[in-house]
Amino acid sequence: MPDFIDNWWDALNFNLQVFYGIAIVALVALMLQLVLTLFMGMDDVDAGGMDGGDFHDHDSGMSIFSIRGVTAFFSGFGWTGVILTKRGFGLPMTLVLSLLVGGVLMVAIYLMMRSFMRLQSSGTLDYGNAVGVMGTIYVTVPPVQRAGGQVEIMIQGRLVTAEALQKGTEPIQPGTKVTVVERIGSSTLIVEPLT
Repeated sequence: MPDFIDNWWDALNFNLQVFYGIAIVALVALMLQLVLTLFMGMDDVDAGGMDGGDFHDHDSGMSIFSIRGVTAFFSGFGWTGVILTKRGFGLPMTLVLSLLVGGVLMVAIYLMMRSFMRLQSSGTLDYGNAVGVMGTIYVTVPPVQRAGGQVEIMIQGRLVTAEALQKGTEPIQPGTKVTVVERIGSSTLIVEPLT
C-alpha cells in the first residue's frame, strides 16, 4: 500500500477504522454487484440471500436479507458511522443512528426490488386471468358468437377493453354487467350477462 494510505489509516482512531473498513468493503461489494448486474444479471446471485422470515416476499422469491439488502445495510451503517464519528458524536449514539440508517436502506432496497419484480411480472397480460371476473359491455355483443362486441374488464389490476363473444341468442347492450366464462385464443373472451 502507498505510504499516504498507510499514514492516513494509522492516523484514524479505532472507531473510525472500523466504520471506514465496513464502509469500504460495502462500497466494493456494491461496485461488484453493479458489474455483475451489467454483464450477467444479478437474479441468480441475489436469489442466494437468506430467507427473511416474515419479511420474505413469496411472490418474487427474494427476501429482505438478499445480497443487495445486506450490502445496502452495511453501506449505510459504515458511512453513517464515519460521518457521525467525524462530527464528534459518541459511540452509543453513532451505533444507534448507524443501525437505523442501515436498516432503512435495507428495507428501502427490498421494497424497491419488490416493486421492480412486480412490474416485471405484470408486464404481460394473461387474458386467462379474466375468466370468472365481472365486466361491463362497451360495444354491443352480437348473438351466437358473432364478432364485433367489446367488454371492459379488470385484468391484473388494469382496465382492459377486450373482444367479446357470447353464446346467447339476444345481443348484449352496452352498460350490461357480464361475467367472463371462457377465453378463446389469446385475448377473446366469452361472456354471459349476470342473472
